[in-house]
Amino acid sequence: MNSPPLLIVDDEFGVRESLKMVFCKDFRLMEADSVDAAIPLVLDSRPHVVLLDVLMPKTDGLEALRRIKEIEPACEVIMLTGVNSQQLSSKALNSGAFDFVAKPFDVVDLRQKVGRALQKIQQQIKS
Repeated sequence: MNSPPLLIVDDEFGVRESLKMVFCKDFRLMEADSVDAAIPLVLDSRPHVVLLDVLMPKTDGLEALRRIKEIEPACEVIMLTGVNSQQLSSKALNSGAFDFVAKPFDVVDLRQKVGRALQKIQQQIKS
């Protein structure tokens, strides 16, 4: 069975490396350090799950979320942020994010959320 594609989008190299270590055994990983680099990957690879930083240079994560969902509506996007605010969380969830995770993230919690996102998309594929 092929590993499902997961895209990590974060401008911080260390965060991308940490996430790659967490998910490398279960997913076919792609990474981008900007929204501009991420969009072509979404178009070409159609990731099942995207881990997306909220605060990035040029284009923020909420705009990226909108663009990703336009390209691939079934893709589940989990927003990552160092700024944990209820208003930002609500805005992300109302914009189509699957979930919202504060940095530094709890690995077990994040793995569970990614697992639930993957289950949801796999159920949609089977339907």
